[in-house]
Amino acid sequence: MSSMQVFATKLPSDLKKTLDQVCHNLGLRKNFVVETALREKLEDLLDTYDLGEAEKEATGFHNWSEVKKELKKKGRR
Repeated sequence: MSSMQVFATKLPSDLKKTLDQVCHNLGLRKNFVVETALREKLEDLLDTYDLGEAEKEATGFHNWSEVKKELKKKGRR
């Protein structure tokens, strides 16, 4: 099991009010909502970064006939 650490931050008052209302109305704990939202956002940010890196490494679209010619040159079919 991972250890827990305290993390404090300031939030805009409207966001804090919405968080309070959502948690109250749905019977959720603030810690759960914030942790879940943060994990999801971090995953989205990493996915976006990975996509950008993949785009940098991509060679682009290759015409199928050109691919076949190159494979034949290399002795592959």
